[in-house]
Amino acid sequence: MPFVFQIYENIMKDDSGVWGDGKLKIVCEIFADQVRAKNRSGSHLNKLGYANVIAQFKEKTEKTYTKLQFKNKWDKLRRDYTNWKQLGKETGCNWNAVNKLYEAPDWWWKKINDQFKGISKFKDKSLEYEDELSIMFEDIRNTGDDHWAPTSGELSQEIEPQAEHDTDQDVNIEDEGGEDTPTSSKLKRRYVVDKEKGKKAKTTGGQWMQEQMAKILKLNEKTSASCESMVLARTQTQQTPSCCIKDVMDLVKACGAMAGTKEHFIATQVFSKKSEREMFLTLDTPDERFQWLTHKYMSSSSESGEVDSDDNDSGYDEMFDLR
Repeated sequence: MPFVFQIYENIMKDDSGVWGDGKLKIVCEIFADQVRAKNRSGSHLNKLGYANVIAQFKEKTEKTYTKLQFKNKWDKLRRDYTNWKQLGKETGCNWNAVNKLYEAPDWWWKKINDQFKGISKFKDKSLEYEDELSIMFEDIRNTGDDHWAPTSGELSQEIEPQAEHDTDQDVNIEDEGGEDTPTSSKLKRRYVVDKEKGKKAKTTGGQWMQEQMAKILKLNEKTSASCESMVLARTQTQQTPSCCIKDVMDLVKACGAMAGTKEHFIATQVFSKKSEREMFLTLDTPDERFQWLTHKYMSSSSESGEVDSDDNDSGYDEMFDLR
């Protein structure tokens, strides 16, 4: 056995009062209250929950324990509760309702303890404060983690990183079956993590999912922007009919004003002016363009005295349905 664990075991023999004198009952009740207050994120209490535990425990016991000590105690209680429930599933042991103990041969306890570390502690005692532990752990006992799934609803906003201390972190050394101990220079070592060389904190399942969703949203935005750019580029490359004489005269023929008609003739006269060509291009349909050319011809003829003014007005009104 490593020397440090030998020291730990020796100290544990004289430190049974750490969670004694009713302190274990008090901390279990406070833990359960924080779970009822929804201050648990995943498999552990959140920052507010631990802060409340520290304050309430000090108020009731006049003892100041660290967050790390309460977290270690939480983990031990969870392991004990899981092991106790596991005993109810195992074959080879019998429940003694009088003594409230599971009974089995020594070889069986040794075998089951190899599979579920620490479970053999219940050979001689039952689980304490089972009601409080049930509130704390029953709903997460079968999952064993705090992973988030799409079917579980919104992501928790209070998920804590698994490694919070970047510098000057406390590390408690515990054996497999021992109890938690208060802060002691004999039981902990302090170390400083170089900020530039320190390892990156672990990411919880919820945080990982948030990061992946953020990446998907960012990729979707880039894809949408790319599609919009393609549409804009295509729109810009699709030129409107040119205002040059040749293109305009092609539209003249397309609307039915073929060579030899009065409409084609008037087009050859007026479309030498760019303003006339631009006006012609504002008309949407071949029929509108043909009527416009007809009106232009009639207007020109009226000005030269070849067409009666009443006929001219009649053509204009007919073209634009003014009557």
